[in-house]
Amino acid sequence: MSIETGKAKYSRKMAPGGPGAAKYNASKGMMVARWQEGLRRAGVSPGPISTAAYQAGVASADFRGGDAEKWERNFRDGISR
Repeated sequence: MSIETGKAKYSRKMAPGGPGAAKYNASKGMMVARWQEGLRRAGVSPGPISTAAYQAGVASADFRGGDAEKWERNFRDGISR
C-alpha cells in the first residue's frame, strides 16, 4: 500500500457520515464515564458542575471528519523515527 492509497482510505473512512462517524457516535454514550474514570485514576474527583459541562459538550459535539494531510504528516513522522 502506498501513502497515497493510505491517505485515500483514511479520507474515505473518516469522512462525515462514514464509518468513523458511526463509531464516534456509538461511543458518545461511554465518553463521560471514561472521562470520569480517567480523572479518578489521576486522583481527581470530578464535581457535578464539571460533569454537567462535559456531558453537555459531548451531547452537542458533531463528528467533523479527519484531516488526511495531518494523517500523512503523522505517518511520515512516525516511520522516520
